[in-house]
Amino acid sequence: MNNDTDLQPTYPTKNDLTKGWAEFFDGLKSENELFALTVVFRPVDANNSRERWETDYKNGVLRAFRRAVERSKKAQETCLPYDDFFYFERNEGSIYRVSGSRRPFHIHALLPIRRSQAHRVWSEDLNCLKERVEKDIYSIDTVASLLVEKVREGHTLDWTRHITKKKQV
Repeated sequence: MNNDTDLQPTYPTKNDLTKGWAEFFDGLKSENELFALTVVFRPVDANNSRERWETDYKNGVLRAFRRAVERSKKAQETCLPYDDFFYFERNEGSIYRVSGSRRPFHIHALLPIRRSQAHRVWSEDLNCLKERVEKDIYSIDTVASLLVEKVREGHTLDWTRHITKKKQV
């Protein structure tokens, strides 16, 4: 019996992928602190492509985190265990609404940082990003605002769902 449906590949659902990402990040928590980031960008010229904001995020925001976490320029390249989980948004709703129906360019991300180095970017006493890192990020001319939160235990899946909403995973 030759059934064509037996030969069709099955793909995971978006829920499966989201749960997979959450499990991946939860697996990193034994050695890492997990942070949720929202970076809102300010258009400063006519180049408002997705690639432009992703480049500003990778080469600006993540660079500031790398420099804070690791002083050695050579070690900065590998100091963040996984920095590729981020999603660009333009038309989705945000609390950082500019005006009227215009919505800002922004990126949501999950960023693990080794526990032994997290104190270099996060103040446990004040429960916020260290002032030096925040100043470095705000010195990037395209960054309008920044929100960084430590992901609480049991909330990784919630953040993963929020970050990947309506987007191709």
